[in-house]
Amino acid sequence: MEDKIENTTVHVSVNKKPFESNTLGKLFEALAKAQMEMEVAKTDSTNPFFKSRYSDLATIVKASRPSLSKNGLCVIQRVLPDDKGILQLYTRLSHSSGEWMESMMPITPAKTDIQTIGSYITYLRRYNYASIAGVVASDEDDDGEKAMETPRTGTVVRNDSGKISKAQLQVLSQELDKYEELLEGILKGFQIGKLSDLDAKHYTKCINRIREIKRAKED
Repeated sequence: MEDKIENTTVHVSVNKKPFESNTLGKLFEALAKAQMEMEVAKTDSTNPFFKSRYSDLATIVKASRPSLSKNGLCVIQRVLPDDKGILQLYTRLSHSSGEWMESMMPITPAKTDIQTIGSYITYLRRYNYASIAGVVASDEDDDGEKAMETPRTGTVVRNDSGKISKAQLQVLSQELDKYEELLEGILKGFQIGKLSDLDAKHYTKCINRIREIKRAKED
């Protein structure tokens, strides 16, 4: 008796965008060499919201580009819409062999004026560039966990409760109007993509700090 083989339909997603080339061996080899040669990025910029220091985009590029270029690597960042029309920041690490890998992050700022969008894209570019190239800052603790500490105990606050309400978001947005650098400081310090993602437990501290900085600027 012959076995009967039935036709089987295989569903393949044609919309799924690949985020790396079919082979990565040469890219990984070059990146490993580049990372061995990379300088540690200096923390020469200040976050006015948390009074902490961090490495800005120019410093991160300066610390990594020579060793990347020497090993046939480059980083390309582009802003393009996805299939739903939502703007995304695409960050691609490419090798002279043609191998590449890419990350994608949505651009969803709290406000849509050009200054806020520009500041937000710069913020995303810095984090994505450093991540895909493996750039290390000299004091990364100030850029993350330390900025999440409570002022009295130094205990790290976990993001395990609800987000701020629409009313709280509206108040924060009004307070931050024309203060794009403070908005970037909040997003970076609390490691969130947009203001509406702020944990409700941080709202009081956040609004008080904003008003403190604004009063200092007005004096």
